[in-house]
Amino acid sequence: MIALLPVVVFAAALPAAKSPEFSRIRSDSADYDRKAGVAVFEGHVSISHAGEYTMNSDSLYAVMAASNELGKVVAMGNVTVTNAARVGTCAMATYRRSRREIEMFGGDGARARLVDGGEHPGELEGDRIRFWLDVEQVEVDNVSLTTGQKGGVEPL
Repeated sequence: MIALLPVVVFAAALPAAKSPEFSRIRSDSADYDRKAGVAVFEGHVSISHAGEYTMNSDSLYAVMAASNELGKVVAMGNVTVTNAARVGTCAMATYRRSRREIEMFGGDGARARLVDGGEHPGELEGDRIRFWLDVEQVEVDNVSLTTGQKGGVEPL
């Protein structure tokens, strides 16, 4: 493995029908095993994908597919996920490119939390929250839901 210090920028091409999309990963340090197709990022990790989502965490594992394409990301420790008007916080999160889904997990007594500040504001908490980037669908295990109107959120 090769150690890269102190600020790492890692860009991975993601094939798209119209034009290439890129993910940019920044961290304090990283190890990349090109043969295994795995990169490990540590310290102040930030990943952004083509303006579609951003994820910040203490550490991150990136699994690369053929031709340097990002296949899966696992973020751990103080994870924050931002997607349009949604902001999620959790102990661990995964992004699977093939399914275009983000899955957030609680840990150490804390639950995963997703707040939507868009047209239909609300807040979800659960042990596991899964949502898809292409559709307005969310799955939650052991859910607590708060909904509201613009300007205020009221519990159900």
